[in-house]
This record gives sequence, C-alpha cells and structure tokens, in this order.
Amino acid sequence: MKVWQIEQHGGPEVMKLVEVPLPEPKAGWVRVKVEAGGLNYSDIAIRRGGYVEKMPMPLLLGREFAGTIDALGEGVDNWQPGQRVVGTVSPGGAFAEFLCLPAKVLMPCPEGLSAPVAASLLIQGITAVHIIEDLAALREGETVLIHAAAGGVGTLAIQIAKARGAQVIGTTSSDEKCQAVEKMGARAVNYSRDDWVERVLEATGGKGADVILESVGGEICERSFREALAIFGRMVIFGSASGNAVNFSTWEILASNKTLMGYYLGGYFPAHLDRVGPAVQKLVGWITAGTVKPVIGHTFPLDKVGEAYALMEGRKNVGKVIIAP
Repeated sequence: MKVWQIEQHGGPEVMKLVEVPLPEPKAGWVRVKVEAGGLNYSDIAIRRGGYVEKMPMPLLLGREFAGTIDALGEGVDNWQPGQRVVGTVSPGGAFAEFLCLPAKVLMPCPEGLSAPVAASLLIQGITAVHIIEDLAALREGETVLIHAAAGGVGTLAIQIAKARGAQVIGTTSSDEKCQAVEKMGARAVNYSRDDWVERVLEATGGKGADVILESVGGEICERSFREALAIFGRMVIFGSASGNAVNFSTWEILASNKTLMGYYLGGYFPAHLDRVGPAVQKLVGWITAGTVKPVIGHTFPLDKVGEAYALMEGRKNVGKVIIAP
C-alpha cells in the first residue's frame, strides 16, 4: 500500500510517497480502508518541526480520516468489517490507503455524511464548536471577529456564530476569499489591502469585537488584543500559523479588563474525551438540520498530497482540504 511519510523536518521536499506492506491489526486494533483524510495547518507545522509536540521519525503524515473497517485484530468485538468510521491517528498515518489504530479511539461515521464531510468533523469541527461555545461563550447580539475566516475552522465558526445570533466579521487574504465569507453572511475584510483594525472599529462603532478567534500569531495577535477587542471582550488563541511569538505583560493583560484564553485540541486527548463526544454530536445535529454546511473546498488524490500542502501554505484554500486515496 502507499503512504506519505517524512524522515526529517523541512520543506515540501521531505515528503515522500512510499510503498509499504499492508499492515496487520494487532490485538485490540483495527485496520481501516481510508476514504478521506483531512489536511490541517497543524500538519504543516508538524512537517516543518514547529508543532507543539515532538514527533518521532520516520513519521507518517495525516491525522484525521474517515473510512471503512477492513480487518479486526484479536479481541475486537464491538466493531465489524464494513462499518464506516471516523477518527484521528497519532502521531500520523491518515494520508494512506490503509491504516491501523486502536479500536477504542474510533467513532461511528454519522449516518448520511459523506467521507469528506465526516473527515472535517474531528479536528477543525470540534475546534470551532469548543472555541465558540465552551471558551468564548458567544452570546446573541455580540460581534465576533474571526481571523483566517475562509479556512476550515473559519468557515465552520462563521456558521456556528451566525446560528448563535452573533454579528460576524471575517478577515481573509484575497477578494475571492472575501466573497466566500460574505456568502455565509459575514462582513469580510481583506487584510492584505485594508487596515483590518480600522474596519473592525468602524463596524462596531469604535467599541471593538466582543469575541476574537485568533490563529495567526505575531502582530495579528497583538493588535487583535490591544486594538480590536472590546473592553470585557474575550479572545481565544487556537493557533499560530505565522510562527511569530507574541509579547503580553501580566500588567497589560490585567489592566485591560479583557480575557485572553488558549485552546489546544491535542490537550483534550485522552484525559478529556468527555468534552469531545458532545461537540461532535452538536455539530452533526447542526449539519443534519442544515444550520451548518461544511465547506469542502479542495480535494486531492493521494499522489497529489504535495499540491494540497502547497495550496494551504500559500493561503489559497477556501474551506476544508481533503485527501481522497
């Protein structure tokens, strides 16, 4: 079978599509035929060596998938071959034709969802639900600013925030992405052309946003907190795509009367799985009702994974990026 792997951290050139023997599931494990893998910005950080966790080498790529159970290891009696499942695999291996992983980490694929949509639920979907519902506790009538609004998390977050009765402002890097954001009912700001802080203050009568969802880091993060967040506002940091550090002093934070929160989905596994299941159920309920429609913007075959990474690294993706073996 074919699988993508790296033997060292670096640029796109370190990624290799290799042929390996079909894996056999050991006791308590299952083998899954992968139908769709989800690409996330954390996959880029992992390849570069900038992820929050240290990864062993050689490393298989891809951590989010939907597929069908192909074989059972000894002692697995709660799953059957042919069942559709979704899951995450750590440290990686989803960008492959097949993968093996512990049966206990799998979830049934929600009925009626395609593999690409199901593969968008577990990382970006759970993140969007948690940062809006659990951390920011967004309320009806509030204004939320979403950076990287045209991405996988952003497109879901816009729809969830709108369903909560909030006013949404989304920043993007191009006019094409602005159009996608506006179609979902948000006010779009092209940060490569406009001063996005000025646009946010104009839209909120000078008050600033009540909630900011921030995943860029560096100057964007600092300006968001200092200039664009309303007094008594809440800012959730759930990524650092730029890789640039930020500098907030303790006094600056406490004197601002603003709340600064961090969110890392990896920290929910395995100790806080009780918070993961309800988020998935809530998201699936919204999708089934038509309140939320995951945006599958780009799909690549397995041999084109390098192009998928390049698209996301070039900030050209709209919605979810899927790898379909």
